[in-house]
Amino acid sequence: MRRYSVLLILLAALSGCLAPPIRPPAAETVDMRTVLVIPVEPPPLEVSPDLIESRLPIYRQHDTVPFDLFLERKIYRNPGGVMIAGLVAHDDIVPEMVTRRAPMTTSSIPGLQSAKALGENWVPTFALAREAVSQLMSGGLEAVASGHYYPLPLAPNERTANLAFWRGAIRDWYNQDTSPVDYRLHGPGRIDAVLEVGIGTYRIFEAQAPLQVLVKLIDPVSRKVIGRTAAEAFPVEGTAPELLAREAEKFKQLVSTVGAKLIEQSLSDLGLPVTRSVRQDERSTETAVADGISTL
Repeated sequence: MRRYSVLLILLAALSGCLAPPIRPPAAETVDMRTVLVIPVEPPPLEVSPDLIESRLPIYRQHDTVPFDLFLERKIYRNPGGVMIAGLVAHDDIVPEMVTRRAPMTTSSIPGLQSAKALGENWVPTFALAREAVSQLMSGGLEAVASGHYYPLPLAPNERTANLAFWRGAIRDWYNQDTSPVDYRLHGPGRIDAVLEVGIGTYRIFEAQAPLQVLVKLIDPVSRKVIGRTAAEAFPVEGTAPELLAREAEKFKQLVSTVGAKLIEQSLSDLGLPVTRSVRQDERSTETAVADGISTL
């Protein structure tokens, strides 16, 4: 309970880092018919306590193990493809070690990257973008899922396990009032608006897995951000080893289930049609949407 309280205090203390929400005027959305949905590159997952303690129990001996000699903080991929920022030992049993580099694939759209650049990694914002497409189509709009994503503005030497770089890049993306991408180049056909779907808070803290969804609505002609909102939930579903076992199936399902509610809340906040409204009884202590709380 003490660590849970510390987390909530930290979230509240860091509020105000994100730009205020924007609800587009009805005149901006009434004639909207086609929406292009773009996932934004997510940060690696943060896990506390670090998974090194469950992989190699010897490292629980904080007072006797010289961490600097044997451990290094890196980004690695678990067997389910989830990218994690955490401690790695020189003789670790992490199945697949990777080095996070800037995407190297080319794209015909300046400012975007092909989804192929991410290889076999599991990308939570792609799952959220697919959910947004589904909900928009159920609401009567024509939604188009892009085969590209928006890479975060990170220098090559910032793509490390230092999550401060990632939080800063997410904040910079979300706070932009004008998109640097000319979405008119995306392809043939009319696009009335672009919905960018990103993630802010993305961690497992003890048995809690807070998730924050960040959504922006952009006019593709003027590139102006006409809508912006954030929604956060605090599901309690199990410890990190439990959630990430068996190729992280339970964790992926958790992100999809909680993310669907946050996407629905975000679309509603933007005045876009949604399939149903969030009932008050769904807002429990563990999963309530925390509007206005930022950890960036």
